[in-house]
Amino acid sequence: MDIVSSNRIRQGIAGALAEVFPGITVYDEEIEQGLKTPYFMVQLQTTSQVQELDRRYHRTHTFDIGFFPEGPQYNEEAHATAEILYDALATVDIEGEIYRGLNMKHEVNNQTLHFFVDYRFWVWKSKPETPKMQTLEQEGILNYG
Repeated sequence: MDIVSSNRIRQGIAGALAEVFPGITVYDEEIEQGLKTPYFMVQLQTTSQVQELDRRYHRTHTFDIGFFPEGPQYNEEAHATAEILYDALATVDIEGEIYRGLNMKHEVNNQTLHFFVDYRFWVWKSKPETPKMQTLEQEGILNYG
């Protein structure tokens, strides 16, 4: 399997949204003019990486899934959608691997739902190439004495 990237996680999130909300368009980072509501916008907010041990790193991707409801009861629709997202994004399947959503929270501002979720996983850096020993000559003296 390839290394997990933010693009692959974003595609996994978009796939989960399309499965749960089949009639709603999911946009991916690109902001277009004249979008027709309702729609989702999946945006990567931050990525962090912390070295844990030797070549092992702990990486975290934080996403903001924006939902733009159609009126007239924007806030009610936004909060109802958030309740569904807590279950829908609890796990995301990326090419047969399951990634768990953590630190989920939501807020509604200006008639828009912002649903925040983290996906954490381990990354192993490849082992650096070290020159291999070609030959070894050893001399020794035995002392019986």
